[in-house]
Amino acid sequence: MRQLSLFGTRRQDAQPAPRSAASRLVSRRGFRWGACALVGGVAVAAAIWVVQPGTLAVVGEDIRAGFMSATAGAGMTVERIDTSGGERTSTKTIRTATGVQIGMPIFAVDLAAARGRVEAIGWVESATVERRLPSTLHVRIVERKPVAIWQRNQRLVMVDRAGTEIGAEPIGRFADLPIVVGDGALRHMPALLDAMATDPALSRRVRAATWIGGRRWTIHFHNGLEAKLPEREIGAAWARLVREIGEHRLLDEPIAVVDLRLPDRTIVRIRPPEPPADDRT
Repeated sequence: MRQLSLFGTRRQDAQPAPRSAASRLVSRRGFRWGACALVGGVAVAAAIWVVQPGTLAVVGEDIRAGFMSATAGAGMTVERIDTSGGERTSTKTIRTATGVQIGMPIFAVDLAAARGRVEAIGWVESATVERRLPSTLHVRIVERKPVAIWQRNQRLVMVDRAGTEIGAEPIGRFADLPIVVGDGALRHMPALLDAMATDPALSRRVRAATWIGGRRWTIHFHNGLEAKLPEREIGAAWARLVREIGEHRLLDEPIAVVDLRLPDRTIVRIRPPEPPADDRT
């Protein structure tokens, strides 16, 4: 009878079973894919780190140049500059303002600097500049909305609701906007505009609004009527003016002034009659 030693039996049991060819193939492929994924992840992380705003100053110029050259060689250059949001600002003006040249590496574009240059355009209130890989730069703007014409030192300029001047655009195209006059008028203009918005039809008949003495408004209508409003509660004062004009048809009568500064009475001053024409001429 053949005898097996206990020692020999244990040594044979400890040997691993042979691996199949299929399992070895899967293992090698898994290793290769894992290595590729690791290298790819490192490359992407490095690219993001290089182009992240604020880091280019501390990255070696040779690394930066190599990255730009590699991405440009892969087709990542600016071939189009698309714009949106512009009604009064031309596409050419926006593209020129970016300072970006067609053909430059798209990752070489300083987005913050380009945005700042676009926002320096008179009509532009805000802008965003985006890379749309591989080769498009997209610029989206929000334009200012003119709400009034500000008279300062005999100079007329358009302003938006915030009181910001809007470029050097000729104001003739916006002659229907009310003229705002007086030191400090722009700070108080939004409250007046909100009040006037409650009656757009009457607001369209306003020619100008003068901020008097740093405390109250006088409203000038196209027919020559002046309305002196009280210092406080501009919304209530405008509502009272709307009521007085509607009930007494003040815009259809030869009224020069309607004074609402006193809370318990309305003072009206009649416009003096025009002198008769001289028939001797």
